[in-house]
Amino acid sequence: MNAVISILGKKALGNYKAKHNPNSDNVRYERVPVYNKKGEIVKHKEQERSIPAELSQNDRQILKKVRRKAYRWDQGFRICCTRFRFGWSALIGLIPIVGDIIELLMSMSLINAAAKIDGGLPPMLRARMMTNMMLDFGIGFIPLLGDVGDVFFRANTRNAWLLDTYLSEKAKAIREGQVHDPDSGSPHRVPVAALNQDIAPGSQQQPQASQPQEPAKPAPARTGGYLFSGRDRQPDLETGLVDIGPSGNGNGGGNSNNQGKKKSRK
Repeated sequence: MNAVISILGKKALGNYKAKHNPNSDNVRYERVPVYNKKGEIVKHKEQERSIPAELSQNDRQILKKVRRKAYRWDQGFRICCTRFRFGWSALIGLIPIVGDIIELLMSMSLINAAAKIDGGLPPMLRARMMTNMMLDFGIGFIPLLGDVGDVFFRANTRNAWLLDTYLSEKAKAIREGQVHDPDSGSPHRVPVAALNQDIAPGSQQQPQASQPQEPAKPAPARTGGYLFSGRDRQPDLETGLVDIGPSGNGNGGGNSNNQGKKKSRK
């Protein structure tokens, strides 16, 4: 388990810069083309980035939360007529000393949220996030230039892309059932239940054997006669309440009454 998480961490560190510009690419939204009926691109629109379906519900919620925080703190505002963006982190950083401390706490809360994914963060990935946070904190203490540096060095966006890339590698490993070490190339089996808590170990349960049903008990005999018609009465040899049917058992009360009526007519 720890070996697989470590391998996924190494793959994330190696790929997150190759696939994206972690400092400037929008971690929450992406631009997608809009086509007309002829298949021509007429415009582009922004839509929220998709999340791999192989991830657990917990991981999907955390990734969405981290993306939202990083976007608001680093890229929530845009200068009119330009594509340059900045966020609350840059505005709060203008407050001397106190602003830098608030920024540090904001970045720390993002890292703590990311660490709650299934299986936890790889140590090397968490160390990289902490490094980004401390670099941003140190830049903020430089007079004047530090405030400008906060706008261009977006620690929260970088850390959000680290988590995004790691969970993408994790989803790919869950889908394929194995992961290859980038250093040695050796494959490792992926413990799917440990990386995705929505998949319980041994979830394929064996069907339970049907238990034999007890035979149905015979219904109690119904006594005939004028007074006891419609009542259930158990046979009792001592009191003489015995129903004798035509074949020796059954409802014979009715027959005895009929015979009595025939004798009275005679």
